[in-house]
Amino acid sequence: MVSRLEDAVLDRQAEPVQWLVGDDKCDCAFQRIGEWGNPYLASTLQIRMCCIWKELSKMFPQFVQEVPVYWDSNQRKPVTTPREWDSEDMDMPLYLWYRQVARMSGQPLAQVRKNLQGQQSRRPRKVPKGTGRESRLPDEPEIRAALLSRMERTGWSPQDWLAACDKRDTEEARKKT
Repeated sequence: MVSRLEDAVLDRQAEPVQWLVGDDKCDCAFQRIGEWGNPYLASTLQIRMCCIWKELSKMFPQFVQEVPVYWDSNQRKPVTTPREWDSEDMDMPLYLWYRQVARMSGQPLAQVRKNLQGQQSRRPRKVPKGTGRESRLPDEPEIRAALLSRMERTGWSPQDWLAACDKRDTEEARKKT
């Protein structure tokens, strides 16, 4: 049996709605779209994972927390204020701008959309080449912090890493002699 959506697509009466991350078709702060396609079935499954998570969080609030802090793993410190737009490649997407303004002002997202309607030219623009975050090389403390963070996430301690380096150096020294 063919569904009404398939009938509509086959008859070209309607096109299926294409969901994209950042399409601003929901109020979720962290928009996520799952998509799985199979050419052998001529079918694609799209799921607005963000909306499902939102509904699940209502059902199980004891397992959900939205923390108003971002952990910067490069700097190894918490960040409590939204970062200024610093992309050299693109202007800030509208959906992200609306959510940043809502976070900074404490206003509901729907109100921010309404207030900023027709004012898209005010959104943050890309920064000149060489001035964005991408252009800045990390300094030594940032590199060390990122390395330590990755090691800890994989179960390695700094002592394990130093022992592995010593072992490698010893083996290399033996090969040379």
